[in-house]
Amino acid sequence: MVEPASDTSDHQRFDEMFLHLTPRGATVPYNVCFDPNGDIWVATKGGLFKFHGSKKTTLWERKNMFPKKMAAFPQVICYKDKIVYMCGETQEKTTELRIFTLSGDMEHESFIDGMVTSMSISDEGDIFITKPPENNEATIFRAPIDSPLGWEDLASVEGEAFQAVCSLDDKTLVAAVASLPVNMGSRQRLVFIDTQSGFVGKSFSKSGKEDGEIFFPRNIHKYEGGFLIMDKSGRFLHYQRDGAFIKKLAEIDSYLGNGFCIREDAALMVLSGIVLDQEQRTTCDDWLEWIKLDGSNWKSQREEKKKQTEAKK
Repeated sequence: MVEPASDTSDHQRFDEMFLHLTPRGATVPYNVCFDPNGDIWVATKGGLFKFHGSKKTTLWERKNMFPKKMAAFPQVICYKDKIVYMCGETQEKTTELRIFTLSGDMEHESFIDGMVTSMSISDEGDIFITKPPENNEATIFRAPIDSPLGWEDLASVEGEAFQAVCSLDDKTLVAAVASLPVNMGSRQRLVFIDTQSGFVGKSFSKSGKEDGEIFFPRNIHKYEGGFLIMDKSGRFLHYQRDGAFIKKLAEIDSYLGNGFCIREDAALMVLSGIVLDQEQRTTCDDWLEWIKLDGSNWKSQREEKKKQTEAKK
């Protein structure tokens, strides 16, 4: 079956971006969060960075000397007055866990066997992480933020991989799952997990790009009593707390978005992709950009911009 021609934007989005990350050394970003002061923390293969929430200046950074050796999916979450950061090293196959104060002082450092691919923290301070499957089995691990050393197995699935995880309350996680081997043909679903028993319960949604279907979720966050998913197709999908699909709240181009955080009625996205620069040369670019969660989509924005340009001729 032949895929339809791409309908994506190839140019650098200088007019649209909130913060250009590439010149700051924040290359290949995966996750972003706000702290209580309104400042922005970004986890990238290039390191961990803190930017002023409005002035956009770099306030603090911890750069990785060899970004190309770092693993995908670095994580960052602000929990109360702490910044929890994880990054993996490809060759060593270990993940570094560091907890910082809001001013950047390190309070904790430890190492986790394996590569962390997703992280969530409950309101009560339990950290949940996922790793790639081993021996055909994938596991979600848990440890308290006050002493994140003894990681306990919480829940497991066989023949599948956990793609993303989100704590909904003190008793429930929602997780995205894909069948092994993970590829374009993988079957996908969403599941609820009981954090008391580890029971993998109700399964809902399925692979696809229609309303309510998922295409490799990248990030999941609580939102308006339910939760919001951003997947590789660029869609922001809103679900009720019980898993019922509500509607699509926004859409960007496929494969560019790695993560997001929510502020009021908009999402701040971390984006990374191959684009054309002003000299029409291909380049890797990384940036932050806002999108309103009101049905906004890049395609209609491009069409409107094209009409305005043609009207000026």
